[in-house]
Amino acid sequence: MQKPISCSAKNLADFTALERAALRSIFMETPLFADGLEAQYTGASVVKRENSGGGFFTTISVAAGISRVSSPRILGQKTSADIEGLQYGMGFVLFMKDGYLNLLEGYAIAGNTTALDLTSVKFTLIHSADG
Repeated sequence: MQKPISCSAKNLADFTALERAALRSIFMETPLFADGLEAQYTGASVVKRENSGGGFFTTISVAAGISRVSSPRILGQKTSADIEGLQYGMGFVLFMKDGYLNLLEGYAIAGNTTALDLTSVKFTLIHSADG
């Protein structure tokens, strides 16, 4: 088993293109909460990023003073992506905590992500209307 890879603090300032696309797609899945989620996203930053080998975990912090969203704790069931270097791509799940964006998980359908640079990987986002 390979050791999880974490990014250094200098890489944490901004969301990656993959994280941005996945989050925005998840927001579109939940139109009732989309405005509130988007408001949180504009005041959010990445606290921690980990490539676990089975995907990634991105811990999110939302700036003080932004309103909570009364959404389910887990969002994202229709968003996935074809990822260069992964035969079957990735799915995504967004975890909320106390009404705030908390953790974006990208999970490999099959395969290992350890060798991938998930901060700059090429991808095609898939948003399934029937998923």
